[in-house]
Amino acid sequence: MSLESFPFHPSFDKEYIAELFDNEASYFLEIVEYFFNNIPAEMSDLNHTFASGDKMGFAKKLHKMSSMLGCVGQVEFSKQCKEVEKSFLQTQEFIVPQEKMIEDLQEILLHIQNDYEKLKKLSEEAI
Repeated sequence: MSLESFPFHPSFDKEYIAELFDNEASYFLEIVEYFFNNIPAEMSDLNHTFASGDKMGFAKKLHKMSSMLGCVGQVEFSKQCKEVEKSFLQTQEFIVPQEKMIEDLQEILLHIQNDYEKLKKLSEEAI
């Protein structure tokens, strides 16, 4: 199945995904599966740094999350994570509250999960 023809949620950068994965749904699905195998531990760490008040740890986790999110087409949120991290490193303050970043990330993860499931089903039906 072509990634260009799939109706991704608007949070995805569809053109970036199609180019990065050579328009191959199977390759994209494989990377998203890897993403979801690793994201629970990363979210746990992010939540722990927040709960413990470890602002530097939170910023470092945002850096890692930004890379992971970029790899699955969440380019805008990836950029936002990098901006928040960069600003924190310069000012020791978050330009977006940590709670908001976690809430937004959880929402993004739902969009990734939903589109992954839809694309996987369509790909299986096409076989």
